[in-house]
Amino acid sequence: MLKIGVVGTGHLGKIHVKNLLEMSMDFDLRGFFDTDISKVKEVEEEFKLNFFPHLEDLIQSVDALLIASPTNSHFSIAVQALKNGKHVFIEKPVCLTSEESKKLLRYAQEAAVVVQVGHVERFNPALLAATPFIEQPLFIESRRMAPFQKRGTDVSVVYDLMIHDIDIALKVINSNVKKMASFGMKVLSDSIDFASVRLEFENGCMANITASRVSDARERKTSFLMADRQVSIDYLNKEATIVQISPQNIQMKSDAIPVDDLNAIKRELSSFALSIQEGKKPTVSLEDAHRALQIAELISDQIQDSSY
Repeated sequence: MLKIGVVGTGHLGKIHVKNLLEMSMDFDLRGFFDTDISKVKEVEEEFKLNFFPHLEDLIQSVDALLIASPTNSHFSIAVQALKNGKHVFIEKPVCLTSEESKKLLRYAQEAAVVVQVGHVERFNPALLAATPFIEQPLFIESRRMAPFQKRGTDVSVVYDLMIHDIDIALKVINSNVKKMASFGMKVLSDSIDFASVRLEFENGCMANITASRVSDARERKTSFLMADRQVSIDYLNKEATIVQISPQNIQMKSDAIPVDDLNAIKRELSSFALSIQEGKKPTVSLEDAHRALQIAELISDQIQDSSY
């Protein structure tokens, strides 16, 4: 059983705490660290979990650390854990900058431990069910929309929401980005709240990705167009469909792909534990997260440049 500690017990951190406590076959949750005293009292009362006043003491008490603190603290906390030889699970975005994540790659290699990043949409049951039908896409269309919430505005919508679809596109297409055209704007916060990008890959695939945190409704959908079929995924409702395409098939019929109702967060945490037990590369590696962050950074820079 893996002894684990949680750093950061905000909205997502508390979700991780709840799931870790329910996964007692895989994890022994030893305690948590947070600098927000009001959150500390909430977590202590709700989960009866041990609070460590000093981060170093928590790190020394565990085999692995789950980092769900604000993004600007991810790097320093992860480095401290890695220097102590601990496995690390880091919520997305992995770091504030790709320069930080590049340094983390070196620290992780030196420590010879498992580092997994919380791109939880990779474990969405609809994507898992649809993946066998997605081969060599020609075009990808992704929309990720959400109503405005103050939580998460420490980073732009590119890093907060769009990065999920960037990560999935990079994994599915498996080709380098050749060209991009980005647009975005601030609406209700001091960072970008709406963003749209067209990515052109070296293998010829195109991807249109739109993300907004100022929408009137939630939407998380992606369509993958291939030469002979189109696969559509509704991440929010955990649904997937496939349409066969051919010159003879004038009236195209959409067929549902069976989807198991799985807990994506539990699945990613279980995958983290299994990677450690078997000494294997995690499903969402630090390299994957670094690559997605690099593209997110380029998109953000392009949006900033175009706003002048």
